[in-house]
Amino acid sequence: MDDSGGAMAAARRDGKRLLRMARTGALATLDGGTPLTTLVGVASDWDGAPLFLMSDLARHTRNLADDPRASLLLTSEGGRGDPLNHPRLTLNGVVRRRAGEDGRERYARRNPKSKLYIDFADFSLRRLEIETVHFNGGFGRADALTPQDLLTPGDPAALIAAEPALLERAAGLGDAALAKLAGAVGRAWKPVGLDAEGLDLGLRGQAARVDFDAAALALEAWWAALERLG
Repeated sequence: MDDSGGAMAAARRDGKRLLRMARTGALATLDGGTPLTTLVGVASDWDGAPLFLMSDLARHTRNLADDPRASLLLTSEGGRGDPLNHPRLTLNGVVRRRAGEDGRERYARRNPKSKLYIDFADFSLRRLEIETVHFNGGFGRADALTPQDLLTPGDPAALIAAEPALLERAAGLGDAALAKLAGAVGRAWKPVGLDAEGLDLGLRGQAARVDFDAAALALEAWWAALERLG
């Protein structure tokens, strides 16, 4: 039986989840024509695109000012087994400045240590505009995905406005309910952000995620999607 449809659906699901849960990544920029790879902090924008908080003094930031093309490698959290059998995601595109305080808030909530320097004058938020995708889910699982497979379409304006209230409402579910949703019972996960396809949770720098079956851009539809999983 041909299970190519199921394999692609699994690749999309795993790629979306990895993109939204990653908190660090390896960013390759062009340093005078020679590739330079650096470790950077990562968060996800409302549609899932990677966000970076970059200092103007950093070498990779200076490289991007000359040539905005970049490649980003995101890997799964460490665990047992061969690391090369864990999912990873390579995204190619261009890095541009990302305006708006909502982006800075998204980044800071997902990377709380960044609050120590996020307001420094030389730091600004950047976004990777994804052009091509390479997903590898482990041995025998190299799938050609597109940006459309990973990004969430639609206007998130209603969720942007309602995010503080929705996060407070989610926190009100209590530690036990959130731990169950995160799949890590007995741990005190806290809501740190959301998008149309789920809820992001954090615990002392660790990340967990509650994924919806379908995107929900309207407020009550979003809450209903969360309740169905509880």
